[in-house]
Amino acid sequence: MDCLVPGTQVTGVDAVPFWRRIRLADGREGWSAKKFLEPVGPVVDELAPPEAAIPPNAWLEVHIVDVGQGDGIWIRTYDDGVAGNGVFEGKNIVIDGGPDASPGEATLRDYLESRGHHGSVIDALVVSHPHDDHYPGALRIFRHFDVASYYDPGFPKGGVEYPAFLNEVKAEKTEGHPIELHIGRSNFGVPAWGKEVKVEFLYAWPGANDGLGSKANTVENNASIVMKVTYGRHSFLFMGDAEGKERDDAPDKPKYVEKILLAEHQPEALHATVLKLAHHGSETSSTLPFMQAVNPEIIVASSGRKKFGTVFLPDVSVLERYCQLNPAVRMYRTDKDDEAKYRTTKNDADGDHVVIRTNGRDIEVLAYADGVLLTTGETCQTVPP
Repeated sequence: MDCLVPGTQVTGVDAVPFWRRIRLADGREGWSAKKFLEPVGPVVDELAPPEAAIPPNAWLEVHIVDVGQGDGIWIRTYDDGVAGNGVFEGKNIVIDGGPDASPGEATLRDYLESRGHHGSVIDALVVSHPHDDHYPGALRIFRHFDVASYYDPGFPKGGVEYPAFLNEVKAEKTEGHPIELHIGRSNFGVPAWGKEVKVEFLYAWPGANDGLGSKANTVENNASIVMKVTYGRHSFLFMGDAEGKERDDAPDKPKYVEKILLAEHQPEALHATVLKLAHHGSETSSTLPFMQAVNPEIIVASSGRKKFGTVFLPDVSVLERYCQLNPAVRMYRTDKDDEAKYRTTKNDADGDHVVIRTNGRDIEVLAYADGVLLTTGETCQTVPP
């Protein structure tokens, strides 16, 4: 252990999440938290590298963390060890935080801190919409990490809890600088997460509730941020809780957000290699025209053991539709074996994480059950009848 005097110039040698290996002028090497390092000299203005220029080991990782019934996602971009060149910068982006902000629970914050260090910088935190299985855990992210920028659909949720959450967000400072607030789609801009990564906000609450449903819960779901991330030849579509119909509607006529997406974007703009299923795989999403446009190779359901009426999510009918669309689709879920193990909402965050990584050409999935790596995911042959 040693201390660096502010102003000491070092050379970047290697990088891992939240840390950078550095070399001092006297030849010594060690690790420093990235938050304490700043690039010096001219910044190289590189264009986004084409697929062929992405190094084979330059993995972009998407961690869909088992937070029980809810969403908690960590995206980590590759770090080439060169600070400030605008490409391969090792960014950390969080989408939602799961349902729990209580210390001692299995939360997204615990997952992140086990792989980084306390007080690290989260470059961006995106809350898809203000439902309590998406935003409460984000509070612990703010309390244990420095968050540089925040994205929110701007939906005017009443009550006490969410406005209090936003007040705490607005008071956030990172390295003495106020947090960058991107509240409302018109304020999202183009995220600076590295020129090698294409980020598109395809939808967020439009500022009015017309066409988003007649029930308050449905309207709030349909305020969700829909975001697409593309890296090389592969892309990820994150749907929040955006819906396409009522539960009892036929799946062939889209409504709500899925109808809007289909009207505003060409099918190729919606196509994605990986789809994080909308609304935890509920029958209120995944209408046939929308599925045909996205046509994913991999689907992931982030869900737990919370009962909605008479069902748990994901709905088997939704999984069956994807199988009918593409019998080779690979399916993963964060409630793996929860029913067989009699899990409840008190213990369903049990380590069923899904980690997907790509170097722009290859794509790999690491799926876990109770923290143990699985050899295969669910296939269409294993969907219950």
